[in-house]
Amino acid sequence: MDWTAWETDLTTALGPDGVFASLFAPGALFSDPVNTPTTDLAAIEEMTDASFPDWRQEIITVHGDDTSGAFEWIGRGTLRGTIPIVIHGCTVVDVDVDGLVTRWRDYFDLKEIESQVAARGQAAPD
Repeated sequence: MDWTAWETDLTTALGPDGVFASLFAPGALFSDPVNTPTTDLAAIEEMTDASFPDWRQEIITVHGDDTSGAFEWIGRGTLRGTIPIVIHGCTVVDVDVDGLVTRWRDYFDLKEIESQVAARGQAAPD
């Protein structure tokens, strides 16, 4: 698995003109601290766009072997388009022989969001 090339594909897919689903094999699972495992990538993208209309991720580092990898990231956006948020996280992926994701697991601390919202004197998001 060429993780350097995959990082380039990842950066493109997460960019403003990228197609997130292009990273995934058919039937792949996605999960994060907010979502239980799902194959509905369109719903994940819709939820992200609704929560953070200007979401972007900076990839810090990528490591992996032939079947799985992990990447560290910093996410930035404005919650509901009004509250600036920075989230630090890590994603673990399983990949098939073609380098397509079969399972994606995001890990980040929801408290990080909550503390930034509270610092602005606003109620925590639903």
